[in-house]
Amino acid sequence: MEERMHAETNILGIDAGSVAVGVAMATSDRRVVQTAYRVHHGDVEGTLLDILTEFELTKVAFAAATESAPRSLAATKRYNNEIAVITACRHFHPGIRGMLLVGGEKFSFSAFDRDGHFLGSTSNTSCAAGTGSFLDQQAGRLSLAGIEALSEKACASCGTCPKIATRCAVFAKTDLIHAQQEGYQVDEISNGLCRGLAKNIVDTLSLARRVEGEVVFCGGVSKNQAVARHIAELSGLRLTIPKNGHVYGAIGAAFALLDDLSEAADEVLNPTSLQTPEDLLLPVRSKAKEYYYPPLQLQLSTYPDFNSEEQYDYRDGKLPVEVDMYQSLEIGGEQDVYLGIDVGSTSTKAVLLDRRQDVLVGLYTRTSGRPLVAVQDIFRAIDAIGTQKKCTFKIIACGTTGSGRKFIGRLVGADAVVDEITAHARAAYQLNPQVDTIIEIGGQDAKFTTMKDGRVTFSTMNNVCAAGTGSFIEEQAARLGCPIREYSGRAENVRAPLASDRCTVFMERDIN
Repeated sequence: MEERMHAETNILGIDAGSVAVGVAMATSDRRVVQTAYRVHHGDVEGTLLDILTEFELTKVAFAAATESAPRSLAATKRYNNEIAVITACRHFHPGIRGMLLVGGEKFSFSAFDRDGHFLGSTSNTSCAAGTGSFLDQQAGRLSLAGIEALSEKACASCGTCPKIATRCAVFAKTDLIHAQQEGYQVDEISNGLCRGLAKNIVDTLSLARRVEGEVVFCGGVSKNQAVARHIAELSGLRLTIPKNGHVYGAIGAAFALLDDLSEAADEVLNPTSLQTPEDLLLPVRSKAKEYYYPPLQLQLSTYPDFNSEEQYDYRDGKLPVEVDMYQSLEIGGEQDVYLGIDVGSTSTKAVLLDRRQDVLVGLYTRTSGRPLVAVQDIFRAIDAIGTQKKCTFKIIACGTTGSGRKFIGRLVGADAVVDEITAHARAAYQLNPQVDTIIEIGGQDAKFTTMKDGRVTFSTMNNVCAAGTGSFIEEQAARLGCPIREYSGRAENVRAPLASDRCTVFMERDIN
């Protein structure tokens, strides 16, 4: 192998993650002469080709890549992502005792003994909370250019940062809206996001422990100074943040290949000849679309009829209210009604029932972090109905449910304030006394309830993850540019490819 390891041998290292592409060029004596790092927005191959135009490829003898790099890349050899980063860390930090790696979808902590031997590692699970993709998604919600802009805002914050739910991208969205409505500035909200993300990393990896020696913080999120500051504060660790830590995957892949070139005499590693970036790509082969799910069809049950006699949007309030008239109202008379209000984290609903307990009117609006405003607009819509139909509603009893039931219940003087499970069970039994199962999917909650003789026997719900909820679907509809009203119709009778259903962040990756 020695004839191939002459002084002018350059190794190209390539690392492509879920968010960005990193490229590094190293010499045979392990000097890193050039690096590049760029967010790919789903176009990994195009971004890589664009980066490679900045490199003098004619001087490249071999190309190494991490396992996550595109399969269309003609790499000399591929290496496990974590091993690649560890290789770079060991080279630049001989006395390393810990390595904190936080990337677009994963984060992990690796421990080493006094002699630098690997002891083991812990990592996150199938949730993207605490990763770069999570921050990138929240940056978009704050109308910021990206993670870099969010980091700059967070570092510039001097005020109190709000508490943001960083265990779920969907729940974080609600907290962002609440924080904005409470008057927090963008820099304070950005700092709150960074602190919440740092706390999630520290808690998940149990970093609040004493680690003697150097702990290297690397990966794309290591560029976020606010996150690094909060991690150090919450864990008590002494973090070393290398200048090129965000491209350690690419650098480590190049160094690992150098090791193989100098040690593995029995392995044939052919040098490459590059003139243009396209020379690094394998010939394109047409690939048939792969489907994993059959066409979606409703076969085991019938879909309920949600049609009403009259439907329109009331827009004279601060929030638009959808109004459905299910029964004709007596013009000019007084109507005794029961009022039910459901104040959820995503939407607020109300219904008017007559004395026979038939539904007269249904109303729906977005909560938007302002439950009081939402209920006020629903009351305005009810008042407008009375004016339009020339009738008077006399509310003989009122009940509230949902996450805002207690707050609104006190304000309106509700006769009953009940939890959602109780409300669902009572309504289901009223419609069908034989019902034994209720599946409820709301904006952020999903519940499964069993009943017998009108009584709840068991109930469970999601906790810190909103996968499978209405907000989850709404997020993806917005991502695809599809109006939420059209989403269901487009999904029916269509075969579907495999995509993550456990996290909005991972789903976004699969959509790309």
